[in-house]
Amino acid sequence: MTIQRGMASSVKIGFENSAYGTVSDVGFVLPFNTCEVVGQRNRTTPATIRGRRDPAAPFSGNYDVNGPVVVPLDSTAFVYWLMCMFGAPTTTGGGPYVHEFKLGDTMPSFSLEKTFTDLAVDAYERQVGCKISTLGITVGGDGELLANMAVLGSFQSYETSPFDAAPITVPLSRVENFDAALTEGGSTLSNATEFSINLDFGLDPNLFVIGGAGKRGGLPEGIVGVTGNLKTLFESRTLLDKAINDTETALKLTVTAAASSVVELEIQELLYAVNGVPIPGPQGLIVSLDFAGYWANGAESSAVVARVTNGVSSYSVSASHSVSPSGSASPSPSASPSPSASESPSVSPS
Repeated sequence: MTIQRGMASSVKIGFENSAYGTVSDVGFVLPFNTCEVVGQRNRTTPATIRGRRDPAAPFSGNYDVNGPVVVPLDSTAFVYWLMCMFGAPTTTGGGPYVHEFKLGDTMPSFSLEKTFTDLAVDAYERQVGCKISTLGITVGGDGELLANMAVLGSFQSYETSPFDAAPITVPLSRVENFDAALTEGGSTLSNATEFSINLDFGLDPNLFVIGGAGKRGGLPEGIVGVTGNLKTLFESRTLLDKAINDTETALKLTVTAAASSVVELEIQELLYAVNGVPIPGPQGLIVSLDFAGYWANGAESSAVVARVTNGVSSYSVSASHSVSPSGSASPSPSASPSPSASESPSVSPS
């Protein structure tokens, strides 16, 4: 009997552009490192007394869909995950194109499907009514640059056919740690050793409705949490004084693999938490400052802004496209990055 291998599995998502929890009919196969989004339903033994020591049959709990997804940070495929968080971007430029994402009042829901093709009969594990709950990115060192996301959903099913038999396979245009640069307060920060940003989209996971067969009735959005940490070499008191004096500042991460392959994350308004400098030993010392971002009057009108530069002319969360014989898709995406900026030269159906 053949054992399913992770390397032979795939993950695709599709935006639900009608009612929440309605299975998408358009899929995008995306590169990933791990995907542990699963559906779970507990069996709980009741406390019913029946005149004997044998337990009564267990009853079913609610159906919980959740789990982490880890993907490589890149300037093409990661745009689809950003659309899950922010909705469709505002696009400018004439090639390369700059796609800008800002916080809005709502987030789109999406279907996520894992495909298992090592089995005697292909199997499809499908989660519907999904939204991104949290995002975490840490930059620094020489490891793989990754985005860590947590997903919540409504329901899981096992299917014998995919929700899209001809999905678009999205190429990977990787960006790396050594491509990264930081500005702090508008000036280049050249002594940072690590920068992390965490977004919590404020989803309410507890809305299980009567008559809903244990499924979530929705995942309404709340206030977004924008937090993170900055570590720098202890060369001056500049950042410490900003923390002590409640001085508003800004941070911007730019990861540039090429002119047509850039990922940016910007927090225009933030405050550092006050933290002293420990002396763990004789080596050089590090300043570690937690921060919280917000929006009060920043020009971008968003507590966090993401920008991606690539060769794709447009993106859409519309759940309708046509696949041409050449493999292009409309309206998603209508152009592909050049081979020099991508590990795969084109967007093609799978």
